[in-house]
This record gives sequence, structure tokens and C-alpha cells, in this order.
Amino acid sequence: MGVEIIIEILLLMVGLLEIGLSIPLILEKVPPNPWYGFRVKKTFSSEEIWYKANRYLGRDLLVAGLILVIGVLMLSMFAGRLSNYTIIWICVALVIIPLLIVGIRGFLYLNKL
Repeated sequence: MGVEIIIEILLLMVGLLEIGLSIPLILEKVPPNPWYGFRVKKTFSSEEIWYKANRYLGRDLLVAGLILVIGVLMLSMFAGRLSNYTIIWICVALVIIPLLIVGIRGFLYLNKL
């Protein structure tokens, strides 16, 4: 098994993990806790803020996971035409950019609450 396949599998697993972690947040199944969810001072200030912020963040995390999974599947179709350097940067972008957007949007939304 080549390194490219291993990286694709790992990134698919990360995307699926993001999706899996997002669903309980969206469904408001995660009570305030110190391990899982959008854990900042303001979200701990009330359960209402906790659930609203985590539901919002969960939706964005779901989208980030879908972007990663779809991106990796599309990348695997074109990998033979791209240099390893390009593939690495695309993979980094598929992981980091959506998660940065999730974080920024989460804090912007939290400031509105």
C-alpha cells in the first residue's frame, strides 16, 4: 500500500470523525462539559448559550467534514496528474482552511449571543 493511499485513508477518517463529532452537537445531545464541544468561558455561562453555540458550530463542523471527504475523493481521481508537492498542499488546505472557518464563524456567532 502506497503512502498516498494511507494519507487518503487517514484524511477520509478525519473527515468522517468531524462528521461524527458534529452530529451530537447539532442534535444538542452534548451537555456542558470540559472535554467535548465549544468550550470557552461564554459557552459555560449558560446552558442556552452552550447549546446554541454548539449547534451552530456543529453544523459548520459537519460541512467541514463533508468538504474534506469530498475533497479527498476528488483528489484521488486527479492525483496521477498532480505533483506530490501539490497534493500535500491541497491536503493541508482541505484540513486547515475549513476548520479555521469553523472557528472564526463560531466565535463571530458567539459574540452575537
